[in-house]
Amino acid sequence: MSKRQVFHSVPKGNGWAVERGTNVISNHRTQAAAEAAAIKAGHRAQNNGGLGQAVLHKSNGQIREERTYGADPHNIKG
Repeated sequence: MSKRQVFHSVPKGNGWAVERGTNVISNHRTQAAAEAAAIKAGHRAQNNGGLGQAVLHKSNGQIREERTYGADPHNIKG
């Protein structure tokens, strides 16, 4: 099983960024643009045969939503 690639959409300075680990993947002016880029990156990881995840944050830095792509290893109801 491949390791999941996790992409975070986070507030950064006066804008937003998509981060993977400690690396900034891309910078964006709006939250919506950063979220779309994180989701696209998660899908790209899945399409390349791996596992992807987009973690979308609120403007205060708290996690608002998580989306997983590919085979989810957890059997969680809901």
